[in-house]
Amino acid sequence: MIMVQQDQLIQFQELALGSRLKRLSDHLMKETAMVYRDLQLNFDPYLMPIFKLVSEKDRLTIGELSCALRVTQPAVTQFVNALIKRKLVRIAIDKTDKRKRKVSITKTGIKMLADLAPIWKVIDNEMKILTHHRKNKTLLDHITYVENELANESFSKRILKKIKITPSEKVALENP
Repeated sequence: MIMVQQDQLIQFQELALGSRLKRLSDHLMKETAMVYRDLQLNFDPYLMPIFKLVSEKDRLTIGELSCALRVTQPAVTQFVNALIKRKLVRIAIDKTDKRKRKVSITKTGIKMLADLAPIWKVIDNEMKILTHHRKNKTLLDHITYVENELANESFSKRILKKIKITPSEKVALENP
């Protein structure tokens, strides 16, 4: 990652807001994927919103998921298919309206949810730490603060440190 102090997107100010948000999002997704990989969880961070919503409000249609998350139906379908491929959710025909297909969590999904829940709690807490910095007056100031903090210590390290298992410790635990 480019050092934030030399970052040209900062110089572009509000003009580059979308680019900075996209870059920050991509960075957080990559780091979260590293956490899942290091903890040997076959999960993609992009799937979290759909998976979490299905786990909380079982038997939702693609349209209901789309409306609840304000994401296009084709995007929801793509994410649901990825979750089906991992056997975390399934689709069943609605008993009262055969035209509707309802998405629900599987037993494998329930197990994955149990594995992910404590990690999501740590991720949520780390994001709160990163996003509740009171010195920042503008959104751009705040984004710069978050970028600087992540340049100082990666998001994945922050999470794994709180989980208290680093990749090397996991290897040590698996190979006594």
